[in-house]
Amino acid sequence: MADTLEVALAQRADLDKYGSNKRLLFALQMVYGIDDIETVATSALTDGSNDKACDLLYIDRGTSRVVLAQGYESADATKKEAKAAKAASLGQAVNWLLSNNEPVGVSEVLLSAWRELRDALTDAAIDDLEIWYVHNLPESENVERELIAARDGARALLRQNYPDVDINVSSVEYGRTRLNDRYVASRTPILVSDSFTVQVPGAFEETGDKWTALCTSVPASWIHEKYRIYGADLFSANVRGYLGSRRSQSNINNGIQQTVREEPGQLWPYNNGITALVHSFRFDASSGTVEITGLTIVNGAQTTGAIGSITASEVGESRLMARFIQCNDPETVLRIVRYNNRQNPTQATDFRSNDGIQTRLVKEFDTLGVVGYTGGRRGGAEDVIRRPGENQLSTSIAAQALAAFHGGSDIAYHEKSKIWEQDAIYSSVFPDRIDAPHILFVSSLLRAVEEQKTLLGQIPTQERTGDQNELLEWFGLRGSIMLAVEAIGASFETILESAISDKYALRFADNLTVPEAMDLWRPIVESLLALAPDQLREPLTTPGALRNREAVAKAVNSFRSLVVSARRINKATYAPFAEKVAF
Repeated sequence: MADTLEVALAQRADLDKYGSNKRLLFALQMVYGIDDIETVATSALTDGSNDKACDLLYIDRGTSRVVLAQGYESADATKKEAKAAKAASLGQAVNWLLSNNEPVGVSEVLLSAWRELRDALTDAAIDDLEIWYVHNLPESENVERELIAARDGARALLRQNYPDVDINVSSVEYGRTRLNDRYVASRTPILVSDSFTVQVPGAFEETGDKWTALCTSVPASWIHEKYRIYGADLFSANVRGYLGSRRSQSNINNGIQQTVREEPGQLWPYNNGITALVHSFRFDASSGTVEITGLTIVNGAQTTGAIGSITASEVGESRLMARFIQCNDPETVLRIVRYNNRQNPTQATDFRSNDGIQTRLVKEFDTLGVVGYTGGRRGGAEDVIRRPGENQLSTSIAAQALAAFHGGSDIAYHEKSKIWEQDAIYSSVFPDRIDAPHILFVSSLLRAVEEQKTLLGQIPTQERTGDQNELLEWFGLRGSIMLAVEAIGASFETILESAISDKYALRFADNLTVPEAMDLWRPIVESLLALAPDQLREPLTTPGALRNREAVAKAVNSFRSLVVSARRINKATYAPFAEKVAF
């Protein structure tokens, strides 16, 4: 019988176009709960004929994380282990990526990746660097040794070239067993099935429809011990797990640790405690103990991780509130997990999930028949890695498309979390007058641009024209897709041959699905992208990239001027599209 993971992976036909990188992207999406992996893939994948042993470089300033990965898909799945040489080659990727000097002899695509990583490290925007080797064979000691060497090399280079930043460096081999375990854990509410006894000062029970709960107070030392033993398995039902402790007064996890160290008696009133699902519980009033079987923390992962990440001697006498819930109804369990997870503001979209504008947009998309737009509300891991439907649009990608189309490609690419976190940016991207048809309009443009990159990459090298090679190389520059959306957005009066008083009023005249909208965009995108390699290159190859707004403005204005000059030539392309647009 095939592994559970292999069955799920086979069903993800949407990732087939990425070839040998399909498993790598699936792993990234599953481990970090990425709701739209295709947009990530268009910038993060660096795989090519001269990729310098780096298939993927994922940089996320919002979570302060970098993943450097190499993928391998063996045609013979019966082999006992993956090629250790490919794991060893990650050391090569570490050397050129973490060099403080601009690498020589690499493609412009890889140079663009190096610049983005260097900027993030220089800005102290990264807390974690992870080195992955993802493949379809069993894990091995040979591979582990090579990954440890790459990890240690990365640590040394970071200390040498970026002495002012403190970054946690780790390495992991996601072979068939480990990746399957992660997948099973994402679908299994309670992975830790052992029995425990904990001393408590007292307890009381609550009972509801299909659930019972025990409320009590537990020693922080008990939490510390369980985290040390089980680690991330404690969070099998929690969609995020522990995020780490940044050394910042504004970081809640660092604050928890500070309270435990300096004011241990105050942890109980300062902290909300933990909520956990269990198979069963029993309170013995005579001995003052609670016996628990099974444990997964659905609210309080950050508290648990923060306490578990300090030394046992630092925990002291701190205590915290605990709720243990027993429930055998799958639907109720799902709701418990979802609603408890919503309370933790660990993703930027959470800050707006109850916003009136987002609530209205969710209803509007439902009316349009478009699925996936949640307004920032998240489900569990199953929701993230399910096979997507064609008429689907994620909230995060919609926000990026809006920001880019309305002149903020830098925000859309580099600082997408700020769309949700900063009021001024949020209100400019999601003004009160915004509606679902406009979001569908700009998001389908983003999708159509992404599609062009994918289609070009699928043409055999020997069959590509010079222009196609030039455009594909430009697409490899980080931020190119968001810059293209901004440039096309800036050219819209020319495309429609009409003045536009409010770009937020743009929409398709008919109620279209996402694929139907992409079909309308396709000839426009194909025509305009021919200008991109010459007109939209400079901002992507100079220091600061899209953050250099002067260079971006200059490039976009130059692009728009050429669109104007070629208006008559392209009228046959623009006119049919303009007839389908309302504003």
